[in-house]
Amino acid sequence: MDAQSVRPGQRFVSHELYAWIVDEILHDGYSVPHARLRALYDPEIVRIIACPVLLNPARFKSAEA
Repeated sequence: MDAQSVRPGQRFVSHELYAWIVDEILHDGYSVPHARLRALYDPEIVRIIACPVLLNPARFKSAEA
């Protein structure tokens, strides 16, 4: 799975066991794509994470069925 395969609506669980959903993919044309994540436990909490970091199994795991 590469950074281009991250899509809005995907769910991930962080190494702290927090659940996140991808709201949007951000492309600036120069750097790696980033994902805007929203916490499922509190929708007011938003983080922006580089897609390669999101796909690193040491940091996040896919919560897809």
